[in-house]
This record gives sequence, C-alpha cells and structure tokens, in this order.
Amino acid sequence: MRIAVVTPHTLLNLGLKHLFQRYFDVTPALYNRAEDFFDDTPEQFDAYLLFADTVLKYSDFFLPRKSRIMLLTAHGDQSVESFAPTLPIDEEKESLLERLERFVEQLGRQAESLPQELSPRETEVLKLVAKGFMNKEIADQLNISINTVLSHRKNLTAKLGIKTVSGLSFYAMMNGYISDIDNK
Repeated sequence: MRIAVVTPHTLLNLGLKHLFQRYFDVTPALYNRAEDFFDDTPEQFDAYLLFADTVLKYSDFFLPRKSRIMLLTAHGDQSVESFAPTLPIDEEKESLLERLERFVEQLGRQAESLPQELSPRETEVLKLVAKGFMNKEIADQLNISINTVLSHRKNLTAKLGIKTVSGLSFYAMMNGYISDIDNK
C-alpha cells in the first residue's frame, strides 16, 4: 500500500510515518510541500493524508480520488467529516490508531473490489465515450475501425461492470480520467 502524507508540518509528518510503520507495516511518502508531491507522480499512491485546504487548492486532482483521502483536522474541526474520514491530530494515541486502522481496512476493501486495469486504448475510448462521442466519431479520432471501438467498449463493460454511457461518464469523472465532460 502506497500512502502519501502531504502537510507543511514536519513533526506531524514524521509522527504519522512512525505510526504507519510501527502499527501497519507501511512506510508513507512524506511531502512538506504540495508542489513536491505533484512533481513526484501523485497518481502512484493508493491513499492521501492531508488537510482540507490542500484538497480545495488542488481539487481537480483530489476530488476524483475522494474515496482514498483521509483529512487531517485540528482542534475538534468537525466541518469536513461528511467529505472523507478524518484524523484529528490532537486525539489520543488509541483513537488515532483506531481511525487509521479503519481507513487502512477501507482501502484494503476498495483494492479487492477494484476492476481490472484498463489498457491505454480502453482508457482513450472511455474518455471519448464519457465526452459524448459516438462510435463512428471515436473510430475516426483514434484511426481504428468501428468494430475495434465496439470491442473496446465491450471490454470496458466487462472490466468495469458498467453498461450505460452515463455510468461510464460518471466512472471516468470520479476516477480522474476526465474533468469536464462538456468539453468535446
């Protein structure tokens, strides 16, 4: 499991690293600056621990990955609990460990239920379907036959278990494949 801790607080980052190593046998990557995080292939991580202001500032990246975020909170801030699981940094050790354990278990369940990985061409077809292109338009844009487009769409349905265009569009948006479905 690959976890990124992105906060400007070195001591907090080191404390979280210690907890993950000692209790979950995971060594998270630590970033004191979001810019460094984004320079280091941020898609590689399975989970992200950060403050809400970082999520808001880089919402294009984080919103599609909402299910893999744990928000760090301070001084009883409950305002973000409906968005993602929270980790109040001022709680007792036992409570912190319980919250981290639930988060790690949730990530494990998500990983088990993940669909098979999409090929690069399936990803291209998914993006175009989600943007509203018809099969012929997809074929023309990718210089492939309509039968090949249909094969890719069949594979997408099999791998993702999603049969409708609206379902594929929603999946593409929530998983960061597209950010604006109206932009053809």
